[in-house]
Amino acid sequence: MDHLTDRPAAVGPAYRKPFKKKIYPYLFIMPFAALVLVFFVLPALATVAMSFTDLNASMKPKFVGLENFKRVFADYNLPDILRNTAIFAILSLAISLLFALVISIATQYFLKGKIAAVVYRVLWLIPSIIPAVVYVTFWKYLFDPTEGGLVNRILLQFGLESDPVSWFSKAAMAIVILATVVSTISGGMILLSAAINSIPEDLYKAAKVDGASEKSVILKIIMPTLKWPLMYITISELIGFVSSYFFIMLLTNGGPMRDTTTLSLYAYQQAFNLKYYGYGAAVSLIVVAISFVLTLLFLRLFDFDEMIKPSRIED
Repeated sequence: MDHLTDRPAAVGPAYRKPFKKKIYPYLFIMPFAALVLVFFVLPALATVAMSFTDLNASMKPKFVGLENFKRVFADYNLPDILRNTAIFAILSLAISLLFALVISIATQYFLKGKIAAVVYRVLWLIPSIIPAVVYVTFWKYLFDPTEGGLVNRILLQFGLESDPVSWFSKAAMAIVILATVVSTISGGMILLSAAINSIPEDLYKAAKVDGASEKSVILKIIMPTLKWPLMYITISELIGFVSSYFFIMLLTNGGPMRDTTTLSLYAYQQAFNLKYYGYGAAVSLIVVAISFVLTLLFLRLFDFDEMIKPSRIED
């Protein structure tokens, strides 16, 4: 009898324990899920809803359907803005990726373990940790159109120019790309360096024993290891460049004329400068659509489906 009365007490917690195990993970992620909902999901939904209205400074929205999108594609500035966006994103990505790859291979393979490699990587981290306003101020001083600008001062001193050059009129896009690339190289450099550092030294030694050249080591051992980080860096940085406008706004504000105005900056100007919130939201959704298409394209180019397949061990 005692044995029978003891069974429910022993069995009860056994039934409650699985439920607790199931609920605990959700309790841990609930605060973060709430933050994502409040600061990401709801604003995204609000932007979508706003794009179908004529919301402006009066803050009295009226549903207008697809009128904002029709207005975007009828905008005579759109071809130039799309061209600027493509030039900025493609060149920034190509230069940033190339420099990050070269620096990573140089410091983690050719100079691995040397103080020079550490110092060099630290120097490239500095632009990314400097406050944006200070960073942009440096570039403005560097290419100031007066005699006080550093570049103009050097050119005038050596007699290479007779008058100060208005750099932000002649090479605004080049300056914007250069400033953006210098500040973003460090992120890709860190990921690629970590991937290269994970390669066992035995592979290098075996390759050298077999008579492999430095070029073969880089192409046959290092580059295959970098496929995953290269895919991530390419996609994330490309999306970042397509949606980037902060440095451009601080450096040139899209000028001269609209020579450095990208689609993201145009959306910002329409929404926050001209107070056409509905129209700005429509332009920003086009930026999101472009980023989504580019993501799918690069996932296809990197053959993502093949990369995620489990490895096969041959007998």
